[in-house]
Amino acid sequence: MSFIERAVEVVEHGVGAGEEILSEHAAHRHAARLFLKLGIAVFAEQRLGGSHEPVDRILKALDGHAAEHGEVDLDHLKAAHEVLGDEFVGAAAAHTS
Repeated sequence: MSFIERAVEVVEHGVGAGEEILSEHAAHRHAARLFLKLGIAVFAEQRLGGSHEPVDRILKALDGHAAEHGEVDLDHLKAAHEVLGDEFVGAAAAHTS
């Protein structure tokens, strides 16, 4: 294989890898936006008397996202700990054991 052929191969591989990284990043951003919307919808339902329909719709969108891209790439226990504190995480971990 000549130097030029090898250089073309390396560039093509790099472009493909870059596209894959961008695609993964876009999927992660989409999931993050869905979680943000879910939080807003739950707050609106619980505190403002809003409908449950937006919560169901966003949960279905998250299910579809997980089906298409695999599990959402979040450390759920860490996120729960940051938001809810030690007491809730300890109680939740006890229920799953």
